[in-house]
Amino acid sequence: MINTFQELHNRFDAIAHSTHNVTRTSAGAVGELFEELMQGEIVGNDRGADFAGINTEAKVHHGSGVTTVFTFAPSSGISADVVNGHGHSLTVSADSVNVTVDGQAVAGWTVAELSARIVEKMPNLAIVTATKSNSTVTFDRMAVCRNVIASRFIDSIRNGNVVIEMRGSRGVTFRAMPSIIEGWFEVLH
Repeated sequence: MINTFQELHNRFDAIAHSTHNVTRTSAGAVGELFEELMQGEIVGNDRGADFAGINTEAKVHHGSGVTTVFTFAPSSGISADVVNGHGHSLTVSADSVNVTVDGQAVAGWTVAELSARIVEKMPNLAIVTATKSNSTVTFDRMAVCRNVIASRFIDSIRNGNVVIEMRGSRGVTFRAMPSIIEGWFEVLH
C-alpha cells in the first residue's frame, strides 16, 4: 500500500516516461494499469481512496472529457433507475442536493451526505496524464491535490460544473472536468 505522498512520488518517478503495454481493453484500462504498476494490483473499485488517503485518476485524454468522481445511491426519493434518461438536472438548497426532472425533485441527498462522500473518496487526489499509442502507454505527469474542501464540490454542483448519469441500481454517477476537480483542493502541486 502506498501510504505517503513521498512514496507516491517515488513510485511514479519509477514508472514515468517509460513505455508500458496495455493488455486490457476496458474503458479504464490505462487507470487499471497505472494502479498495477504503482501498487501491484487494481484497487480502483474500493469505496474509498485508491491508496492510503490518496485517490488516483489516470487519463489519456486529460482536459477533453469529464472524470468520474464517484457513484452514490440517493438517500431520498426514488431509485436511480426510475429517472434514468434525459431531462434530469441537479439543484442545491441550503441542506440538500436533488435530482430533478421537469423541475420536480425525484431523488436526492443531504449536503452533509455528499460532503462526507467526497471526503471519503477523494481526501487527496493524484491526477495522472498519459499518452497512449496503440497498445502502449507512457505516464507523463502527475498533479497532486491535497485536502479536499467539500464545500467547493457542493459549489461546483450549484454552479452547474458537475454532471450526473443515472446508473440504475448502482446509483448516480457524479462527473466533472479535471480542471474543476483540481479546484476542490486546498493545495495543488
